[in-house]
Amino acid sequence: MFGPSLMWGADTALVGIAAARAELTTAVLDAWCAADHTAFVDASTRLDRFAEATFLSPIEGYAQRMHWAAVWEGLLPEAAAHDPFGPPLPPVERERVVQCLEGLAEDGAE
Repeated sequence: MFGPSLMWGADTALVGIAAARAELTTAVLDAWCAADHTAFVDASTRLDRFAEATFLSPIEGYAQRMHWAAVWEGLLPEAAAHDPFGPPLPPVERERVVQCLEGLAEDGAE
């Protein structure tokens, strides 16, 4: 929804998803500001893929999913990647986040 929000007139954003894979968000903004429609659609599609893996039910698990992304990026040690206030999430949730990040990396979206 980040890309469409810009298309609908948003001129500011609170973007928690940029805590991980910040370049995905900046690519959307850069393409928007450059009025490069093709790059904008491509960047929005990549960001939406990441959002689909991290911003889902239970939404309270979002912080944990972002922790996992930060571990994958090498920004956070495994020992610190635990949200003590969030719901327990099954291992498949982490696998989904990691598979998404690996797929984006393979696509050159780093």
